[in-house]
Amino acid sequence: MKKCQECGTELPLEAKFCFNCGAPQPEIREQEQVVLEPGADLTQRIIDQFFPALRIRIKEEMSGGEYARYAERVYESGFRDLLHRRAGGIADKIEQSHAEGLIDQQAIDYWIEKFNSELLDYFLIRHCKDLNPLPIPEAILRYQDATWPALNLFQMALDYLDFAHEKEVVYTDFLIMPMDKLKNASKSFLFPAPKEKILLICDQSLFGSCKEGFALTENALYWKAHLEKPQQVAYSNIKSVVRSKEWLMINDSFFNVNSGFNLKMMKLLKKIKQLQQSPI
Repeated sequence: MKKCQECGTELPLEAKFCFNCGAPQPEIREQEQVVLEPGADLTQRIIDQFFPALRIRIKEEMSGGEYARYAERVYESGFRDLLHRRAGGIADKIEQSHAEGLIDQQAIDYWIEKFNSELLDYFLIRHCKDLNPLPIPEAILRYQDATWPALNLFQMALDYLDFAHEKEVVYTDFLIMPMDKLKNASKSFLFPAPKEKILLICDQSLFGSCKEGFALTENALYWKAHLEKPQQVAYSNIKSVVRSKEWLMINDSFFNVNSGFNLKMMKLLKKIKQLQQSPI
C-alpha cells in the first residue's frame, strides 16, 4: 500500500488517482534493491516490490495484456492475502538467516527476485488465465522449490515447453528417430561435446529434414533458424533472454518458433538461469 501525498488516504500501489480526494498519484517506480536495515518493516518492503514486478512481467510476457486489469485481479481474486502471507514468510527467513550470518546482500537480492518470480507465475497461472493473451503451462509450478543438482532437467523442459499443445515435431527417443534426420541435425546445428547427453530435438524444417530446429542437452541449447547461422548457448552462459516482437533474442542471437512457444522457451531458460545462479 501507499499513502496519498495530499490527504494521506491509503491506496493500492497501482492507483493512479486518490479514491478520497482525487489527487493524481505518481507512477510506480521500477524495482529497487531491498536493503536490510534495523527497524525496517521488511515484509511491507517486499510487498511493495510486487506491483512493480507485476508491471515488468506483463510488459515482458503479456503483449497486449493490460496491467491495470491484472492489478485489479490481485484484489478481486483474494490473492492479496496470499501475497501478505508469503511476504511475511520470506521476510522471516531472510531476517533469521541474516542474523545467523548465513546470507549477504547478494543472497537477499536473489531470494526476493525468486520470490517475486515464482509468486507472479502462480498468480498469472491460477488467477489470470482469462486475461493472458498467451497460455502458460500450469505444470511449471512444480518447479518453484527446485534446486539445480537434484533437478530432472528433461522432465522440466517437457513441462515448460508443453509440446502436447504444439504442432512442432519433437524427438525424445533417438532409437526411433529417423537416422537421416539425426545426421542432418548433427551436421546443421547440434554440436554437443563428447558424452553430452541430448534431451530432445525439435525439427522446424519446412520439409521435415531436421536441418533447422533446436535441441536441448544437459548443458546447452543448440538451434538453427531459417536463413540464419547455427547458434548455441550453454546454460551457465545465459546472459539475457528477451522477447522482441514475436521472436526471442537469446544472448543477442535470434530464436523463433511461434509466439506462444517463444514465451515458454523464454520462461524455461530464465528458470534455468535462476537455478544456476542460486547463491546457496
